[in-house]
Amino acid sequence: MSTIETWISVVGSIASIGGAVWAFIEAGKAANSATKAESVKDEIIERRKLVEVSQVYSETSRILKVVSKVGPSCNQSLLRGVNCGTIAKDIEEYSRFINEHSSHFTDFFENKARELCEQLHPNIETLSEAKTFEDKKSAGKNIYYKINAFMPFVKQLSDEKKENVATN
Repeated sequence: MSTIETWISVVGSIASIGGAVWAFIEAGKAANSATKAESVKDEIIERRKLVEVSQVYSETSRILKVVSKVGPSCNQSLLRGVNCGTIAKDIEEYSRFINEHSSHFTDFFENKARELCEQLHPNIETLSEAKTFEDKKSAGKNIYYKINAFMPFVKQLSDEKKENVATN
């Protein structure tokens, strides 16, 4: 009887060892799957950020064209018939939009998007309330130059996000 018990014990030990090896292999596969899932999640997040930064770049280009109607190159004849209140409203919406996406522009304690929003607020009011050509042009130029100065930061971040997604 002891021979059967010995064989059963040996077979049981082999089965336990086999089960442990199988569990170890499956745990490795699960770890690899978790790592792949985390990698895919990170890539999805980076692609979403790229889309958002691209939208900010596109909106910045668009709003520069809108502001240029009252910007540095405008004159009295070009300004005739231009509704500065509508332009001010577009700039206000742009300011809200970039503030919403400002988390992408944080570099240590400096945030260029939030800075631009804060700088635009008084100019939006001035443009909206401007009556004379000089007031309209002055407010328009200030807004134009501030947004134009922000453009390189948007472009740089957009390029970095594109490169980051391309290397993943």
